Amino acid sequence: MIKRILVALSGTPCTTSAIEHAVELAKEHDAELTGVTIIDPNKLLDVGPIPIGGAKIAHELADHRMRLALEHIEQAIADFDSACSAGNVRHQVLREEGDSATRLLADWRYHDLTIIGLRGLFEYGVLNNHGDLVLDVIGNGLRPLLAVAEHHRPIQRAMIAYDGSPIAARAMKAFCMLNIWKPMPATITCFAGHEGDADQLLADAGAYVQAHGFEHATMFRNEKPNPNIIHAMDECGADLLVLGAAKRTKIGRKLLGDTARFALENSTRPIFLHH
Repeated sequence: MIKRILVALSGTPCTTSAIEHAVELAKEHDAELTGVTIIDPNKLLDVGPIPIGGAKIAHELADHRMRLALEHIEQAIADFDSACSAGNVRHQVLREEGDSATRLLADWRYHDLTIIGLRGLFEYGVLNNHGDLVLDVIGNGLRPLLAVAEHHRPIQRAMIAYDGSPIAARAMKAFCMLNIWKPMPATITCFAGHEGDADQLLADAGAYVQAHGFEHATMFRNEKPNPNIIHAMDECGADLLVLGAAKRTKIGRKLLGDTARFALENSTRPIFLHH
């Protein structure tokens, strides 16, 4: 059951789409929305190495970055308020300050689903993290997560990436059990590197999603998911990718973590991520 949804008002090109998806789901589930902005002064005011005699210019640049971020925050809040009011959706706004990952995780504790943009978090036209922060918060426990694309599109068909691992199974189960969307056609896709017999994995996963009311098809691709996962979505006409995500490590990166990063950076369709 979805009753409280957290929406990252990040000031990125995906923010408008995140708001639209959030309002749609709130109306479907009679849920309350919480829009959150998080500003990290330490990152915004860090302009890098300052050459001798450049202190004045560096200070002006830091002030400009802060003003730009605050302008984007106010615009994101205004857009959120307007969309919620038009949809008659209960909502509130949290204005947070500090480390983005820490603050987002603190607010996530009291929400059923978090919606963000695919291309990063809380950049406000100034910062650029290309998904690192997204994977960090997932690795630290934020789940489930809907990462949406810049251009809004209805979610009517899903592709579930499944390799038999506990991570992939948890993502599939969360997608089915939370009932965020009405049961829709889903294609369960297994790539090279799976655990066990592919045919059996697909049959078992198919039986599971069918028990939850999802029409399904199965697909095996004898190739690694990264970078082929986007092509597989095109092939099955999916509007949504369901994907497990493991936290990356500097030594011995986990495959699914790299796949999640690749998908976040390259997908033009929403991704339902679960750690």
